[in-house]
Amino acid sequence: MLSEVINPELFASAIRMATPLALAAIGGTICERSGVVNIALEGIMLIGAFFGVVVALAAGSTHISWLVAASPWLGILAAVVASVLMAGLHAFASITLRMDQVVSGTAINLLALGLTGFLMVTLYGHPGTTDPIPVAINAVFNFPTPAGGLLATAWSWIDQIVFSYTPIVYAAMIAAVVGQWALFHTRWGLHLRALGEHPRAADTVGIRVLRGRYVAVLISGVLGGLAGANLSIEQVGSFNENMTAGRGFIALAANIFGRWTPIGSYLASLLFGFADALQIKLQAFQSVVQIPVQFFLMLPYVLTVVVLAGVMGRAVAPAEVGKPYEKE
Repeated sequence: MLSEVINPELFASAIRMATPLALAAIGGTICERSGVVNIALEGIMLIGAFFGVVVALAAGSTHISWLVAASPWLGILAAVVASVLMAGLHAFASITLRMDQVVSGTAINLLALGLTGFLMVTLYGHPGTTDPIPVAINAVFNFPTPAGGLLATAWSWIDQIVFSYTPIVYAAMIAAVVGQWALFHTRWGLHLRALGEHPRAADTVGIRVLRGRYVAVLISGVLGGLAGANLSIEQVGSFNENMTAGRGFIALAANIFGRWTPIGSYLASLLFGFADALQIKLQAFQSVVQIPVQFFLMLPYVLTVVVLAGVMGRAVAPAEVGKPYEKE
C-alpha cells in the first residue's frame, strides 16, 4: 500500500496543487512587505479563474482556427487583467481611501463570490460548472521514455517530478526565485521593504509611498490571476463556483509560514500542496483503512491551523503592515 501512495505521481501532484497557493502567497508576500494586508487573495484568484474560462470558452466557440488554438492563452491573459482590476479596487480602498485593509479584502472576497455566481447564471443559464474549455494546455516538455530497466525507473521519477508540468507551474517557480532576488538584492526591493517597515522615513528620502504600495498590490493581482488561471484553465479545464475553496487563505498562511519571503512562501505552499495531494491519494484506500472520506478532505485545512499555531509567535511581520499611510 505504501508504494502505491508514495510514488513520483504523488510528488508531481503536490507541486501542481501547490502552484496556485504559491503564486498567491508570493503576491501576498510582496503586498505585505509594502505594508498592505491582502486578505482579498481569495477573491482575486476566484475572479481570475472565472474570467479566464469565460474568455477561453468565448474564443474557443468561434470558427477562426487560430483564435480557437489561442483560446486558453487568451483566457490566461483575461484572468490576469480581471485579477489586476480586482486588486486595484482593493488598493484604491485601502491605500487611497485608507479603509481598514482586512474589511476591504473581506468585502472583495464576498463580491467575487457573489459576482461569479451571478454571472454564471447570467451568461450560461445555470449555476455550478461551466462547459470544459475546448483546447487544453499541455505540459511544456515531452521527452521519450527509455526502454525498461533501472534507467527507465529513474527517468520515470525525474520526468514526472521535473518535466511533467504546464507553463504556469514553471512560472510559479520562476516567480519565487526572481521575487526573492528582487526583494532582497535590488534597489526596488529595498524601497518596497522600507514601505512596510517605516513609510514615514521612506517618504522623507523621496520614496513615493502610495505609488509603491499600489505597485505591490497590483503585482499581487497579476500573480493571483495566474493562480486562478492555473486552477481553472490548466488543472480543471472549467470553472466551478467557489472553486478556490479557501486557497487564498491557505496562501496567506503559507506567506506567514514562509516568513514573508518569496522562496519561503513557495516552500510552505509545497507543504500544503503535498497535504492536498496526499488526501486525494488516501481517499482511494478509504475502504481499506475504514476512515471517513471527510477526514482526508480536512487535512490541508487542519495543517493550516497547526502551522499558524506553530509560527505565529515567532514570525515577525513588517512593522507597518495593515496601517494606512497619510502624507503630512
